[in-house]
Amino acid sequence: MARKYGRKNQNRPPRKRAPRPERTDGPLRGNLATPEERRRLEAELARQLTPVVSAHAGLAALTELERRALLSSHDGQETVRSLTVIQSRLDIAASTTWIEAEVERNILSAVDEPWVELLIRQLRSNGRLVPPRSMTQLLREAIESSTTHLSAGAIPPVEFVRLILSVNTEHLRTEYSQDGTMDPDAMDRIEAMAFSLDLEQSRTALRELMLDEIAILHSNMPQKREILQADTQRVWFNRWPSRVTDPRLGAKPADTFLTANGVELLDVLALGHLVIERATEGEYEFSRADLLQAGALPQAVDFMFANMAQTLPAYKRRLTDDRRRGSVANQRYAMTEHPFVLQDDGTALLLRYQWALDRFFGSHLYWQTFFNLGRPLPGSAAESFSLAMNDVFEEEVADVLARIVDLSPKMTRLIREDELQPSWTEEVGRPPSVCDYVIPTTSGYFLTLDATNHSLNFALAQGLGTIDDYAADAERSLVKKCDQIAETMRQIRRRNAFGATDRSVFVPIVVVPVGGVPNLGTVESDLWWRTEEIFRDLARARCLYTPTVLSLSDLVLLEGIAEHYGVRGLDIADELVGWRRAAMTGTVITGTPPISLRDYLSEAGIERPIPTRTFRLHRELIDAIRVRLDR
Repeated sequence: MARKYGRKNQNRPPRKRAPRPERTDGPLRGNLATPEERRRLEAELARQLTPVVSAHAGLAALTELERRALLSSHDGQETVRSLTVIQSRLDIAASTTWIEAEVERNILSAVDEPWVELLIRQLRSNGRLVPPRSMTQLLREAIESSTTHLSAGAIPPVEFVRLILSVNTEHLRTEYSQDGTMDPDAMDRIEAMAFSLDLEQSRTALRELMLDEIAILHSNMPQKREILQADTQRVWFNRWPSRVTDPRLGAKPADTFLTANGVELLDVLALGHLVIERATEGEYEFSRADLLQAGALPQAVDFMFANMAQTLPAYKRRLTDDRRRGSVANQRYAMTEHPFVLQDDGTALLLRYQWALDRFFGSHLYWQTFFNLGRPLPGSAAESFSLAMNDVFEEEVADVLARIVDLSPKMTRLIREDELQPSWTEEVGRPPSVCDYVIPTTSGYFLTLDATNHSLNFALAQGLGTIDDYAADAERSLVKKCDQIAETMRQIRRRNAFGATDRSVFVPIVVVPVGGVPNLGTVESDLWWRTEEIFRDLARARCLYTPTVLSLSDLVLLEGIAEHYGVRGLDIADELVGWRRAAMTGTVITGTPPISLRDYLSEAGIERPIPTRTFRLHRELIDAIRVRLDR
């Protein structure tokens, strides 16, 4: 099967990719793209999902002040409710078998304007009407501008479309395009700019792009309900790893949640299950009485209203604070922490399905517990909990890797740190620096992996960080782990361990949580530059593929592929090596950074099935929740 390695980002403006020139000691040199290369580049851009902007409809984009004026002329509570319905329907479509474009076409069907057909044509090709981060910003502006106009009602569909198109335009506006579109002249200017940069300037430009891509991906990334709930079952209801001995933490993480928050975790999850089920059916407003009648316990309902909901005035203050920090294009933490707005009648209005899903079952459970355990001073319960959850993460990674190895005929076994260090210690009290996991293969490749339970900080995850901020973060986590991986490779080569020979090739991978640095080509390019010196001797020996980053969810994805395709003869070891080989060369024609794992799988026509183990864990949690609700 021919593989065309492209990159798809539904909320990033199309950019002209210059062909890769020959590098010299000075600035980059080379001719501009040939007509054939230009045609291929334009065909690639045509395949990318791109937000639809005002210019596509022949409309002038509304400014922020004009948007606020329009929003304030309608009833704020009704407008927020209507936006919630749209975004939640899109969320559910993104995480089920529905098609988001279908929801967007239904929105346009309610608008009787001649320009609607132009937008429908865009949706049929590569257009996206309502990217999640655009809706987040519009929802923010609706809350900030909220006033009571009961007779005016909610924003009508035609005005909603004008508003969302204007936010899309704002997000895509650059020095090369004021209206968010990309004409041939703009592409020419971008191409000329790219060829005017020297090597260091090119790296700086790519790192700026990387920061933007990271924030956009985290803003837009949908989470599948079954996978998130299965992860909750695995993390919070298993006993602590044997290394965790602090009695203050109880027998399992769920015990620590109870200590910190004064409510049973399973009761909170049962309430979350009720909310998610009802939101799936189109219900977005929740009263205490209704939740109690449905089986939720009073302490869980109190917990939700106290920790996950805010009044409209309080929300406005939080969002004002966000604007003081900088651009709000990717700021969402105020909303993900409080996915409900308390209305005048005492009901809680759900702002977004995905935010409720994450608040009840995702990473917020950790932060809710960590901060309520007190200051994380040395020896404190908060510090002990944080370190213990790092051990839980490493065990999670090991469990998924063990399953992948079992499903791959070419992966011989999973070797862990506790086996490597004792066998390689040459001086008592000075164990060698080794990585967490090594997986030899019968084809001569060695997967060398290290896990770090390190999530992106507040600024980087929301597009507020700088290149220097990212550099400091990467040095503390990714680069440090690559150093351990490199030391392990040297030990294996020097000792010919596990059947290694001079022809063995090593595949270095750093594993991070879902909230960590994502697997992007720009991230991988930056990581290679930061670790060139660490891997220099191994690269010269031609025994190394460039290092990459995978999230735990990426590993679960690989587990599903190994399980689903293994019976058809596909070995996940070959696909991993094939991806890393492709990443080494990038896309020769376009000169793009290395291809991401998900783009590689898409271009190879490989589906992304959920592992049966995930379904089993999901069922265990749902069964426990139903028992709780029925008692």
